[in-house]
Amino acid sequence: MRTLSARRALDAWERGQRTEPQARSLALLSAVLPEIEPKRLSRLPLGQRDALLLRLRERTLGRVINGLLLCPKCNARLEFPFDLRTYDATAALAVRHGTHALTASGFELRFRLPDSEDLNAMSLAPDVDTARGLLVARCVLAAERAGAPVASWELPEEVLEELGRRMEELDPLSFLPLNLDCPRCSHQWMALLDVGALFWQEISVAAERLLRDVHTLATAYGWSEAEILAMSDARRRFYLTQIPVAAAAPAGPPKGRPRP
Repeated sequence: MRTLSARRALDAWERGQRTEPQARSLALLSAVLPEIEPKRLSRLPLGQRDALLLRLRERTLGRVINGLLLCPKCNARLEFPFDLRTYDATAALAVRHGTHALTASGFELRFRLPDSEDLNAMSLAPDVDTARGLLVARCVLAAERAGAPVASWELPEEVLEELGRRMEELDPLSFLPLNLDCPRCSHQWMALLDVGALFWQEISVAAERLLRDVHTLATAYGWSEAEILAMSDARRRFYLTQIPVAAAAPAGPPKGRPRP
């Protein structure tokens, strides 16, 4: 996995403006895993995809996220640090791709684990029940009882619940729980961490800030975007602090174009 440089982050952010939310996480991964075809990334089990995102986020912005949520009971604003190493990315990356088998309540199932393409299809469903049925239809490759084939929509609830548990066991990072409690009202609840959406939001904020910095430095010094992005963050920050000083200095004879 490559580092998410300023140029790669901006390229991924730009591509993500033209895609659906599910594809934005894949845009970030494509930027640092160019050797893997985008189609292969989209078919990774969700836990493996999120394990890669956790590692990339740690390498890019650090392992601790400063989370922000509203208490669902008293609406208090809660800020909390969260260590990404709470989740075992190594174990998630060891998940075997392909087809799995399940025997439950007399039914024999062959299934695969959900991926990003499944989530994208579910997002188009009009309601939760339809989305759930669509996911089952996509992931259950074959089902039978006493040797007779059974359609996915005919599977009883207890079989679907067992299927969900088995999927979670096989791909543990597909479900990222956060156990929270409110210090104001003592309410306790569980939230789910959407690492892709969170990381994308952080990259979007950083990308827009970086583009503003590029504009400021290009206007002040005449440097190109490529020259500015090639600098380290520390150098860009230093040159930005010097702009008010340069602007206050008396005008002198024209000089050569400064170089970064």
